[in-house]
Amino acid sequence: MKDINATVIVNLKLNEEEMYNSFPRDIKRGIKKAKNYGLIVKETKVDKDWEEFYEIYKKTMEEGKTTPKTLDKLKDKTHAFFICKKNEKIIGGGGIWFIPKYDIKIPRLSFAAFLKEYGKAYPMDILYWNCFLWAKNKNYDKFDLGGWQINAKGHLKGINKFKERWGEIVYYYRNYPLHIAIGRKLVRNFKFFWWLNRKLKE
Repeated sequence: MKDINATVIVNLKLNEEEMYNSFPRDIKRGIKKAKNYGLIVKETKVDKDWEEFYEIYKKTMEEGKTTPKTLDKLKDKTHAFFICKKNEKIIGGGGIWFIPKYDIKIPRLSFAAFLKEYGKAYPMDILYWNCFLWAKNKNYDKFDLGGWQINAKGHLKGINKFKERWGEIVYYYRNYPLHIAIGRKLVRNFKFFWWLNRKLKE
């Protein structure tokens, strides 16, 4: 059974300067502040980096009442892994993988997390920007921010707001087993089922 989904797509066809200037003022300010704070983003495959970031990821998922994937599963589904560091300390990170969509494969942000105490340093702003540059340098012309929640509730409203600043909201349909599709529709459209779903995950 088909059910609607949505995501945010970032246009990478512009050159680097044009793309940066196309972002809202708050994004450009966040990237600048992150650089001034000394944050550095780099791609890594080092096991120690994965393990240090995983504790941040796990804490973030648990705070959002979401079951975290195991470290091995996270690694298996990641094509490129980035960490954000302040000096030698990892304060955030994210991973990219590829799924077929719009008849082509495009890079998709599959997970991202950061330490809340570093929120004023804007680690996600500079992480997103570096992920876009990585994809652009590999000649991709689109980047998928990994989903946008229709009728978002709770903390997902904030996540939606952060993502939609970067690009265009795009709707599409995907096939699901009947019971999953019905469950998705109920959770999305009725507050009671959204509440019940959250309680079941606690």
